[in-house]
Amino acid sequence: MMQSLQVKRDDNGLAIYIPETVNFPVKVYYGANNFAENESNYIEFTENGWQNFADPNSKERLYFKTRVNSEIFVGAERRLPLKNLYNCRDMGGYLTKEGRLTSWGKVFRSDALHQIDDVGQAYIERMGVKRIIDFRSPEEIAKDPNKSILTSKSFNFNPHADVAQQASTQSVSKKDEDKIIQLEKMVKTEAGRAQLIKNRNVMIKQMEQLVVGENAIKAYKQFFEILLQNSVTPLIFHCQGGKDRTGWAAALYLGALGVGKEQIYQDYLLTDKMNAPRNAKRMAIYKKYTDNEDVLAFLASLQQTKKDYLDGAYTTVEEHYGTLEKYLKEVLEIEASQLEVLRNKYLYPVE
Repeated sequence: MMQSLQVKRDDNGLAIYIPETVNFPVKVYYGANNFAENESNYIEFTENGWQNFADPNSKERLYFKTRVNSEIFVGAERRLPLKNLYNCRDMGGYLTKEGRLTSWGKVFRSDALHQIDDVGQAYIERMGVKRIIDFRSPEEIAKDPNKSILTSKSFNFNPHADVAQQASTQSVSKKDEDKIIQLEKMVKTEAGRAQLIKNRNVMIKQMEQLVVGENAIKAYKQFFEILLQNSVTPLIFHCQGGKDRTGWAAALYLGALGVGKEQIYQDYLLTDKMNAPRNAKRMAIYKKYTDNEDVLAFLASLQQTKKDYLDGAYTTVEEHYGTLEKYLKEVLEIEASQLEVLRNKYLYPVE
């Protein structure tokens, strides 16, 4: 059976979690291929738990693999080590309800690629990324076009998520300063303050719209059409902050593969941790223009990733269609045979 091998990065390099069930010494093989063992490239460990080690090749996306009796453990860093990208991460390593594992190194969710530097651009090209799906609006793309990835073809599927578009603006512009002035005027009245508090739930409404909106349905249908094609991986899908439009796409992708609701929520909420440094910078800028707690709470709500937001999408699915599986079939028109194709493509094979 395939199991996920946990790998993370810190200031001192990489760390890997060695399972308690291994027999020591244990060899962990690594390489750019996420399924092959290269017997010349391995690190030997003599203790279990988290073990630190130097990055064997910081210029390449590495995958790690070891065997424990009949089980194979495979893994990689969840977040890609790219400067200026906070939320670019691998969708591998999630267990399905049937006990299969989503493949590492095939599908990545991300924030917008206009932020990467030359080193990050070269890193993604060395990964051989073949498809980039951009869920931003044409206006967002015109303002902040992605850096070119020479190995990839790009597609723009716009769900028309107006609130998400507003929430994911990366810098405080004159327009944002004007918005803060208007919000401060709004909270001077009791009715305005009540309305602003109510508006903190606007992201829930946005997530509901990503489920039932005509443009959103079209965009996510196109997303799955690409996923079903041959020779499209590695693939990156993203919006601006990689939070809402991308978050629902990730939930649909994992759901189609048979990943349970609990792990889908874990992946969704991981964005809050990933984006925390970026959000802190933005709130520090906002605080230069206002110290009103109600205004700041509203602005923070647009950046945050909360369970309530994904609840909005799931509740809408369940109220209208019963299950996510029925939604995939009846709304996104993904047939059972196509689900099988997706699972064969994006899950590790049964050993």
